[in-house]
Amino acid sequence: MSDRPSSFIERSVAGQAGLHEIDDCVDAWHESDGTLALQDFLGMTLDEYALWVSDPAALATIVQARRERIPLFAAMK
Repeated sequence: MSDRPSSFIERSVAGQAGLHEIDDCVDAWHESDGTLALQDFLGMTLDEYALWVSDPAALATIVQARRERIPLFAAMK
């Protein structure tokens, strides 16, 4: 097993984190001394991260696409 905790997206998909908790994760990233980019820290792909940055309300769609294992842009239709 990995020592690395699950990412925010992985926890959200599993129902272990609410969407509102993303702000806490961003704060934790700011406080960390790691070298991960925020996108990687949150567990997002480049497309997911770009969508979330441009439209934070799209986080629900990102998580839904992951849960349903469908392409992100298919979930946006």
